Amino acid sequence: MNWNQDKSLKLTRISIGIFTAILMGMCAGAPWLYRIFIELRAPFLEGKLYWLLATNYATAVPVAAALYQMNRLLSNISRDEVFVAENTRCLRILSWCCLAAGVIFGISGFYYIAFWALCVAALFMALVLRVIKNVFAQAEKIKEENDYTI
Repeated sequence: MNWNQDKSLKLTRISIGIFTAILMGMCAGAPWLYRIFIELRAPFLEGKLYWLLATNYATAVPVAAALYQMNRLLSNISRDEVFVAENTRCLRILSWCCLAAGVIFGISGFYYIAFWALCVAALFMALVLRVIKNVFAQAEKIKEENDYTI
C-alpha cells in the first residue's frame, strides 16, 4: 500500500471526526455512563457523581476547541499552507487547550487520583505543542525572509 500525505491527512480528519463524535457522546451520556461506572467499578466514588460530571463538562470545552483547531490546522496543511501565522496560532491555542485540560484534571485529582495521570499527560502534551509552535514560528520567519529575497 502506497501511503502518502493525502491519505494521512484524510485518516487524521476521520480520526478527528471520530473523536468529535465520542466527545458529543460523552457529553450526552455522561450521567448514565458515570452512574454505571460507579456501580460496577468504583464504589469508592459513591456520592461523587456531580464531581465527575463537572470534570467531564469542564474538559469538554478545551477538548472541543482543540478538535476545532486541529481541523483548521489540517485544512491549512491540505492547501499547502504550512509555515503561516495561522498555523502557529492554531498550535498556540492547542497548547493552551491542553494546559486548561491539565489544570482541570489536576484539580479533579483531589477526589479521584486517576485524574492526576491525565493531568500529567495533558501538561506534557501542552509542553510538546509549545515546542512545535516555536519551531513553526521560526520556520515562518525564515519562510518570510526567503519570500522577500530576490
